[in-house]
Amino acid sequence: MLALKTSCEREEVVQTLCEMGLDQIAKWIMVLPEDRWESMFLSTWPTLAKKCGFNR
Repeated sequence: MLALKTSCEREEVVQTLCEMGLDQIAKWIMVLPEDRWESMFLSTWPTLAKKCGFNR
């Protein structure tokens, strides 16, 4: 269940980024390791992560 939730969240983040016209960042998110993309996204783009609704 947790893996499904994480995958769903990643897809939502990618979709939001694409809607914002940030396709390159969305592609970057998709190639990050499954177990580290959240922490890497938050540490690299904290303000953008919040705009995507990702508040961990």
